[in-house]
Amino acid sequence: MSLTPPIYIVDSPSHQQWMIACDNNAILETVPVSGQNAVPYTRVNSVTDGTSWSISVIGNPPPTGFNWGDLRATSITQDSYPTQLLVTAPNGTVYAIQVATVGPPILGTVAQGIIQTALPLAPYNCNTPISTLATNVLERLEDTTGIFWSQSFEIYTALVEAMNDLLLLVGRPTQTVGMQFNLTPNSVWQTVPKGVFLISDIWASQSRLRKYNLFSYDYEQPGSIGSDWENDVSDSGPTSWAPVGMNLFVVHPAPSVPQTVLLDGIAYPVAETAFPYTGAEIVPFHDEFFQYLEMYAAHISRLKEGSAEFQESLSLYQTYLGGAKRMTEIEDRRDSLIFSPSFGAPAGVQSHVKR
Repeated sequence: MSLTPPIYIVDSPSHQQWMIACDNNAILETVPVSGQNAVPYTRVNSVTDGTSWSISVIGNPPPTGFNWGDLRATSITQDSYPTQLLVTAPNGTVYAIQVATVGPPILGTVAQGIIQTALPLAPYNCNTPISTLATNVLERLEDTTGIFWSQSFEIYTALVEAMNDLLLLVGRPTQTVGMQFNLTPNSVWQTVPKGVFLISDIWASQSRLRKYNLFSYDYEQPGSIGSDWENDVSDSGPTSWAPVGMNLFVVHPAPSVPQTVLLDGIAYPVAETAFPYTGAEIVPFHDEFFQYLEMYAAHISRLKEGSAEFQESLSLYQTYLGGAKRMTEIEDRRDSLIFSPSFGAPAGVQSHVKR
């Protein structure tokens, strides 16, 4: 995946040039540069109400309430601008810069524009919608007119399930995301927010929480954690966490008051939207793996037929698993383990094959 073009802005009145950057935790930064073709502002439309905003950098001396180099969004005359600008983090993840409008404005006040980072509306450099793959799935099912299978309710859903399954098996391509999360007080059990496939790290106000697992809490009991750890509550908030399946996670000790933390995680290939899917959802995988997604979708759709038809579709599923294994080998040859359809058994990437 290629890098996005850098964004250079020159402030006023100090005329310092800045590069708009983003760290690996999706935090926006302004980096002083020189000798670049910088512009005084860049313009976007709000993602919440479509109003137009100008993004600029605060100059020196800064006005009250700002620091030199801060980003600021200023309301401008309504026009047609993009809703997102793209920046690349050091780890190669592409994030979007966008403006959200705080409102509606109260009489005598003006609306405020909040600059945010988010995942791109469509994965960068990917433009194939699932509707394109759905046509091929219906051909595999010998139902090109969509009489027996509903394209909106069944085929699109099967393709999204295929992408979720392929990401779970292969671990790529990943779209990392950082988001604020309000912990539920007086409970160690927390619900993973919608849109997050899995959580990789949790950051409290002072530092990153130490990661454990349920086995450690129940049997190893690290530090001062006892067998009744589920009842532990602290005014200062949690110091560790553990994942629990795909929908829950644990923080320990439970906060006694509402507390906000930052979650680092991986987003679903397709953002959760109103059901059914529209068909415009973008496929983030490489083109050469589209056929495997179609095979999985055709296989899972034949559950509806059952009997011999479903038994025949198992060959499609086996080919899909073989494609997932090969995809793992191609994507990152540094892995010590790769996906195997044989119950996840490890296999060396550089295995020697006797010819």
